[in-house]
Amino acid sequence: MSLLTRYLMRLLLIRFALLLCGLTAFLIGLDLMANANAVIAHDDGGVRALVRYALLRSPTIVSDLIKIATLLAGLLTLTFLIRHGELTAIWNSGVSQFGLVGRLIPLAVVLGGLQFVVDDRLVPASVDALREWGGVNDTGRPGPQKADGITWIHLGDDIVRIPSDNIGVDSLSDFTLFDRDTRGRLIARLDVGSARYHDDGTWQLFDITTMNSAGGRAVHEDTRDWLVDLDTSSLKHLLVHPRELSLSQTHRFTGGQGQGTWAPYLYETWLYAKLAQCLVPLLMLSLSVVLAQQSQRAGRLGILLLGGVAIGFSFFIFNGITLAMGEVGLLPPLIASGAPLAVFAMVAASIAYWYELKQRPA
Repeated sequence: MSLLTRYLMRLLLIRFALLLCGLTAFLIGLDLMANANAVIAHDDGGVRALVRYALLRSPTIVSDLIKIATLLAGLLTLTFLIRHGELTAIWNSGVSQFGLVGRLIPLAVVLGGLQFVVDDRLVPASVDALREWGGVNDTGRPGPQKADGITWIHLGDDIVRIPSDNIGVDSLSDFTLFDRDTRGRLIARLDVGSARYHDDGTWQLFDITTMNSAGGRAVHEDTRDWLVDLDTSSLKHLLVHPRELSLSQTHRFTGGQGQGTWAPYLYETWLYAKLAQCLVPLLMLSLSVVLAQQSQRAGRLGILLLGGVAIGFSFFIFNGITLAMGEVGLLPPLIASGAPLAVFAMVAASIAYWYELKQRPA
């Protein structure tokens, strides 16, 4: 690693850490102002309850702020280099825009790894802990159940209709199972009293009343084995939005078993989105470098700061729109999660290449 790379990483990391901590503290403060009464009333723990709530909310807030802090840190660092004439010295030493971006790749890998760890490890754990604690709406996201408290679960070819409160840690109770063939045609309806998961990975149904789609009398059974690939870990996360699942759990719901309470394309959209978000820090740093070159030529640092913030937040808005369209099936999952990243990366690369082309001797 060259001296220039270490110097740039040090400047950026210091600003990134300060911005991330400051913005996180600010947003947690706003969150506490909105929910402090509910937290204290639920737990009756005073300051201790508020601290616990703040710690559990921090990973979700940090996950959203990593990308913003990277953008602002890049803009502030390059503004500092321009003001002190250091960026001019870097250009004059023969380092191109692509060369400068290349020297920022190690930092982008670190920040992308941080984004992945927070999203894959800290966010799911904190959301689960906050949900178990109860008392305060953990995410504000609507669940897949209807207003009457009924949840519909897709398990392979079958459909399960069950009250949300009847989903236990390793059991289900008072639900209806619609048995279908591979083409989606109804074979039979089963009204089940309860179902329990065994340690050997199998499910057993109890108190079953079966009504065939072809008609005839209902048939009652005391017990029956239920051949379905659903473990207790998946059962626990059936009602959780994919945003709050780990990558492996999201992939399981996306996989060929057809599990989940949400539409398959929603799980797939978030699977790709979790991977794409790890590349956003590199995009933010690249945009900062391209804008720094243009603003340095114009001699206006305001162009760098205002333009960088405007373009960066345009990306976040565009990304949010396409992600929402992917969640409802209006865009293919891969396009919904990756298109904003690809579009802005191509724009940044085109501007940088155009400038480098102009600098070549005729």
